[in-house]
Amino acid sequence: MSPRPPPAPMAGFTLFELVLVLLVLGVLAVVAIPRIPAGLLGSAPDLQAAEDQLVGDLRQARAGAMVCGHNRAVAVDFNGGQWTIDGARNCLVASLSGPRNISGVSVSGSGFEFRYPFGALDPDADVPLSLAGGGESRTVCVRALTGAVERGGC
Repeated sequence: MSPRPPPAPMAGFTLFELVLVLLVLGVLAVVAIPRIPAGLLGSAPDLQAAEDQLVGDLRQARAGAMVCGHNRAVAVDFNGGQWTIDGARNCLVASLSGPRNISGVSVSGSGFEFRYPFGALDPDADVPLSLAGGGESRTVCVRALTGAVERGGC
């Protein structure tokens, strides 16, 4: 009798290797999915971009009012879920409006004016502005005394 030949090696993966790969994929998913922009996974509006536009426009309006001159102001109005800044072109080269190139986001708040020389507000009260879209909401606060624009509530 001749000795038996050794068995042929079996192709495949062990259970340990499969579990390890699934664990690594799970960790990658937990890290990567929150970093994917909302618009990429669906049609959710980009609320952060709208907030950035509003804050930038308000800061530009305040700066315009600070250099504009006596008895002039930069008016900020809210109508139909949008904003218009210096529609009469009192101080800025061109009026600003928004949100630009973003659908599904609306903004609400009461109108006010940035006044010369320090950019203080008229009327003399902090103004909370609300942005909403895609089931989320954010607040921007404009301080009455200084005209400072801050993200978050008043």
